[in-house]
Amino acid sequence: MSSFYPRAGVAIAVFRGPATLLVRRSKQPYAGMWSLPGGAVLLGETAREAASRELFEETGLLASALTLGDVADAIARDDDGAVIAHFMIAVFATEAVTRAPVAGGDVTEACFFTDEQRGHLTCTPGLETAIRSAKAALCKGS
Repeated sequence: MSSFYPRAGVAIAVFRGPATLLVRRSKQPYAGMWSLPGGAVLLGETAREAASRELFEETGLLASALTLGDVADAIARDDDGAVIAHFMIAVFATEAVTRAPVAGGDVTEACFFTDEQRGHLTCTPGLETAIRSAKAALCKGS
C-alpha cells in the first residue's frame, strides 16, 4: 500500500481577453509541461490565500478577485502505474490582475495563450477541463 495520500492544492486560471495564463513547470510531476499557476496549500492557509500566494510566486501577479471554478484531482503515476503524487485541487478564476506576468518560483515561463495556441503545447492532464470550468464560473459570477 502506498504511503501517499491526497494533498490539498490550488490552481488559478487568469483570463485576459481570449487568452489564459499558463506556466511551464520546472519540477515533477509534469516537469516541462504547461499548466495553470498553482501548488500546495500550506498548513494554516486558506485555499484562496494559497491561490493568491502561488500566483504571485510563479508569475509576480496580484489578483484582486478570485472565483471558485471547480475542484479537480491530479493523480500522477510512474511507468508501472504506481501513484507518485495525488492532489485535490481547488481551481480559481480571475480577470483582475496587475501588470504582465514574469516567471518565478518553480516555473520557467509564464505566458498568455489563446485556445488555438494551447492546442500546440504539451499541457498537464485535465488542463482544458479546468480552464472551461473556471471560465464558466467566472461568467456566472459576472
